[in-house]
Amino acid sequence: MNKINKMMSMRRLQSKALVLVLLLGWTTAVAAQQSYGIVSPNTKTDLKLQEAIAGMSSAEESRLLKQALNLRCVVRTRIRAFRALGSWSDGAEPSVLLSFNSDEATLRYILSRMGRDAEQKYVIYFHPKSPGTADFYTLRPRTRARNLVALTTALERAGIPFRTIVPSGNTTAIYIIDLDRDLRVKIMNAARTLKARVSRQPGNAELFGEDERPKAKAKFEQEIKDYETKNPNLPPTCDVQRSKIRGH
Repeated sequence: MNKINKMMSMRRLQSKALVLVLLLGWTTAVAAQQSYGIVSPNTKTDLKLQEAIAGMSSAEESRLLKQALNLRCVVRTRIRAFRALGSWSDGAEPSVLLSFNSDEATLRYILSRMGRDAEQKYVIYFHPKSPGTADFYTLRPRTRARNLVALTTALERAGIPFRTIVPSGNTTAIYIIDLDRDLRVKIMNAARTLKARVSRQPGNAELFGEDERPKAKAKFEQEIKDYETKNPNLPPTCDVQRSKIRGH
């Protein structure tokens, strides 16, 4: 009888342990949130909106997308990259939006490598954190809004100064980093106009770089150096790893 009781107790403990493992796994999956970064391949000035839209299919855009995907092997995490249109009150440019699970230092490292190689003045990122100092909004129009010009015009009329539009398949997402947390009313008005679902995340965000390209490059290189000093022996990019395998 004692033996049976012991066996039953062991099974109950094992069941509880399994439930605990499943709960912990579920909690981790729920808690994992995406960080976002935005980089442009554009080095021209005064692009018109239609020129920026055309640039989303350019060779420079494709190279930047490829670089983002190759960097996933360096930081050992899946990176998703999307063709995007960055626009503001008096300009626009083709961009790449990145999304991956990351700490803030790794996010800055990836963006610094891409910003340096694309000869950018600035890159911008959002890293989820509560309470954070900024807000990240995602608007998803319920209709199949594919007209980038019309979307840009609607967002401009709503008074939203900076926005990133990502068309994907039959849907379009609009991403807004509210650095000063003063755009909520305007964003909600835009969402009503576009009949869009809205989500908001608190976190940290920063537009970093310099107004002059040589100074921006130096800043990006310092970020890269600092990260690689703290994380020595990082693996090479995916394309380099593949070429080594083929070489063998």
